[in-house]
Amino acid sequence: MDRVVILSIAGFLTFSYAVADKTGGAAPVIREQPDNIIARRNDPATLNCAAAGATNITWFRDGEQVVTSSQDHRSHRVLLPSGSLFFLRVATGRRDSDAGTYWCVASNGFGAARSRNASLVVASISYDFQAQAEPLVKVRAGEGAVLPCRPPKGSPEPSIKWLKNGLEVANSSRVFVTTGGDLVFNRTVDEDSGNYVCAANNVAGSRESSPSELVIMNPPWIQQYPKNVTTASGVLIELECIALGSPPPRVTWYRATGRIPYGRSKIEENKLTIEHVVAVDSGTYTCEASNEAGSISANATVTVVDAPVLIEKPQVVKATGGSKTVLVCRVVGNPDPLIVWRLPTQNRTALLLPSQSNGRASVSKDGQILTIEQSTPLDSGVYYCWGISSGGGVSAHTKVMIVPGYPPPVIGVGPKNLTTAPGSIVSLPCEVVSEYATPKVSWFYRSAPGLAPQQILESTDNTRVSITINGALIIKDIQAEDAGIYVCSVKANTGKAEQDAILQINENSKEKVGRSLPAPPSKPQVTAINETSVHLKWLPNSQGTFDSMSWYTVEFWKYGWEKWQVASAVVKDESCIISNLKPGEVYTFFIRAVSNLGASFPSPWSDPFLTHPSGDFTTPSDLLYQAQRRLTRPTITLTGANITGPCSTLLTWQFLTNPEIIEGVLVYIVTDDGTINVATVLGSSSSSHHLHSLEPYTGYTFFVVPFWRSIEGTPSNSFALVTPEDIPMESPADVQFTVQENGSALITWSTLTVKESRGKVIGYQITLTHNGSQIAEAVSEPFLIISNLVLGRLYTVRVAAQTGAGLGPFSSPVLMDLGTDLNRQPHQRDSSRDISDGTSVLYAPGQQTWLIYLLVPVVLLLFAATLYYVRRLHQKSNLNTSQSPVVYQDPTTYPSHPSINMYSEHKLWQPSTFGNTTLSSIKLLPSDHQLNVYAEPRPRRVEEMTEPYATTSLLMQSSPVRCHGRGTHMRQFLSREGSPCVQVNWAAFLPPPPSYPPPRDLDLGDPKGQTKRVEDGPRLYAAPSEYDNISSSAKYRRPCDATSERSYYMYTQVPVSRYRSGSLTFQNNKVHNNSERLNRDRRPRRPTLPPYNNTQ
Repeated sequence: MDRVVILSIAGFLTFSYAVADKTGGAAPVIREQPDNIIARRNDPATLNCAAAGATNITWFRDGEQVVTSSQDHRSHRVLLPSGSLFFLRVATGRRDSDAGTYWCVASNGFGAARSRNASLVVASISYDFQAQAEPLVKVRAGEGAVLPCRPPKGSPEPSIKWLKNGLEVANSSRVFVTTGGDLVFNRTVDEDSGNYVCAANNVAGSRESSPSELVIMNPPWIQQYPKNVTTASGVLIELECIALGSPPPRVTWYRATGRIPYGRSKIEENKLTIEHVVAVDSGTYTCEASNEAGSISANATVTVVDAPVLIEKPQVVKATGGSKTVLVCRVVGNPDPLIVWRLPTQNRTALLLPSQSNGRASVSKDGQILTIEQSTPLDSGVYYCWGISSGGGVSAHTKVMIVPGYPPPVIGVGPKNLTTAPGSIVSLPCEVVSEYATPKVSWFYRSAPGLAPQQILESTDNTRVSITINGALIIKDIQAEDAGIYVCSVKANTGKAEQDAILQINENSKEKVGRSLPAPPSKPQVTAINETSVHLKWLPNSQGTFDSMSWYTVEFWKYGWEKWQVASAVVKDESCIISNLKPGEVYTFFIRAVSNLGASFPSPWSDPFLTHPSGDFTTPSDLLYQAQRRLTRPTITLTGANITGPCSTLLTWQFLTNPEIIEGVLVYIVTDDGTINVATVLGSSSSSHHLHSLEPYTGYTFFVVPFWRSIEGTPSNSFALVTPEDIPMESPADVQFTVQENGSALITWSTLTVKESRGKVIGYQITLTHNGSQIAEAVSEPFLIISNLVLGRLYTVRVAAQTGAGLGPFSSPVLMDLGTDLNRQPHQRDSSRDISDGTSVLYAPGQQTWLIYLLVPVVLLLFAATLYYVRRLHQKSNLNTSQSPVVYQDPTTYPSHPSINMYSEHKLWQPSTFGNTTLSSIKLLPSDHQLNVYAEPRPRRVEEMTEPYATTSLLMQSSPVRCHGRGTHMRQFLSREGSPCVQVNWAAFLPPPPSYPPPRDLDLGDPKGQTKRVEDGPRLYAAPSEYDNISSSAKYRRPCDATSERSYYMYTQVPVSRYRSGSLTFQNNKVHNNSERLNRDRRPRRPTLPPYNNTQ
């Protein structure tokens, strides 16, 4: 204390002397004025004040002198040597507060000076906002919004700013902060959503309001609409409705009519799931999405068709070869389902329908029972039973194992070598395992090796020996003569087994305490690895202990072995791999647990396991199991079968589950007669298949089956339809006639089969032709009675069948001779035969007898001229070194006809593709040309590109005649003079002139004339014309072909008045069917048999 006073006095004196020395006797002057300051509580602060010539500076606050540390050492106010007032800490207590208005007074002996006022403000800010926004503010998009904010009280007044998700909000024309602190949105958008905080700040610190979440609401909209579902009953369906909006909308489901099935339906993540749907679940389901901004809804239609019900599944069958195997699969439904059995082969068409048999397996009439009379190992495999109807499909499968034979019995616990004392009791066990046959246990005794065994039998005389039910041999009161070899022999239908033990008698032997053997493990499960290796796994016995000193032994057996063999002697784990097996063999396995005490009883035998044949591709069993489990449920439905033509149908389908597990689809086509075809559609992205080459007017049943490798799933529902009609493929055969009285005749023919008619035959068309004139009749029955025919004339009869699609091909022509009316006078005119009366008269003969006498010499003269002309041509042809082209005749039309000599000039025909000329692209004789003249194509040089071609002129020879006799059927043609004969109408048999050049590869004979005559073959052969409807119906193009049009040419003879130079020619009468045009641009077909040269 004293030291402080002394220092203060010394300082004051020093300051006074200094001031006095500088002022030179003047009053002090304030050089530095104090400024207003703001300080936080407990922070240091300084009020500056400096004066020139002052000997003393005193500070005042609100009119009171400030007590400094020089006056009171407890004061936190310090007067600095410069005159400034320094606050060690700013106090704001009630008793002692530094806040106020300050000034300083500088004085000396000559006067005093006062500074200006300066305020000291102690900064402060409270914690509570006077006003702030709600924690959650919801606004529709596009509307305005205001987030209020009144900052906490503070000194100085706090400043305000707004933060969105931690970032400061910048003012704009749309969003700004008012002077009062409110955040204003003139128009809200989706991006305005977020958490907003009002932050107040001054020197004393900062405060933040409670966060306010601004939610910009948008009406909901549906991103994914629920899809319509058509499915079979019993499956699971899912209706998914994804809706978006702000805030996220709530999705609810309801049914338009009725209630959503309770207990079988659930809604998870906006998805409606209905399990085991039934027909009553069909209807309209609505999903409605709503939030505070609005709502929207969408509908989906569910159609459930009752599928067949499987009431009895086929059971697993294990049998030996030669036995009868029966599989039962009962399926019911409305409509009655089609039951199909799928056999275990790689052939996809290996299906059996009701009442069908493949020689080994047969199906009952109702399809519910499959029987294999004599089973063989080839019948082993997985059998599928499919029940299919328009409502859906069901599937069941079972495994059939046909083995050549069963394993022999195994001695599970057999007798062991034993040494015992006389008088004791001995028990030799012999417990047998035989799962497929009843074993018989017998005991035998040999006193020494090599001696014949003696069977031990129970008897009333020897009560010391007994055999228990489980096969153990018990000997009481052991004697010395009981020592020897005891053999347990087991026999069964499947084989035999033996195990022996040596019994020794020793008086010093002590009785051993029996110890239990290990407990047997569980039944082993066998899975294939490849053709020669399998994987076994099993479980230890839950009642036993398996320590490090124990192990397992695996034994196996296959057909042909007399006893079981050891596959693996020591296995430490509960699984192992057995290798070096033979492909295509059946093996059986069992496991024993082994310890120092011995081997356990055998485990249950494994199921017989067939190794894969050599080269057979195998798939890991776990993948097969997963695929089979997924494909067991219905995964596909057939949605449509649309007919696109008489021979084609478009099938469409829809997957009910994720198609990624599906490798492809099998399309099955079943005809009404039981024929089965299958088409494979690979890939899961396909949803349709176009079937071609179907038969018209045939009933078909279609269904599809998904598959993954060798696993086939549940079939879909079926579609049944009948393909449309087509024109008949064949003409009626066996056309016959019977001549009746008064120029009438009965014409009959055979009907067509359904396959030949390709539709329902609604009638027949019959044409009768004579000398270019023809009549046509239409009937609905396979016969025709026609009258008003001319006796003594030869008619050509042809018949064609007609369906709803059109008229088919005409039959081959048949000659009908009505005979001669001997009662009629030659010069008498029969008015009943007058053409003018409108009757069906084809030709009326002349009545002038003188004309006949005149024509006889004329005909003879023409005949002689013809012979002379033919001989000249023949001689001329012999001089020519080149050989004429071959002329063909169809010997099948009338084999008894004599050959017709036909000649042609050897000319070169220009190819249709050479240059731009059209000589070879048009007919030699137009359709309206009635003259039989040579075609004169432009000759070309031999070295030019040409096609061989020849035109012919038909010369009238002595016409073959037909003599009349008794009866009405056709007779052999004769050339005898003097008999009542009629002229043959050759125009009905010979083809018209060809319209196009022959094919390039047609053999026209040897140009050097070296062709030899074929003695044994037909002399002439005619290549069938593309449009010749007299021959086979194969010449008609089917409408199911891509560019087919049902039209053809019918060739008939021209009227007699158009004959010229004694030659015959032909005209083309185009017969239209349904106003369809003829396709003229067809080249003649290549002959199916090699041509023969008819020139010598």
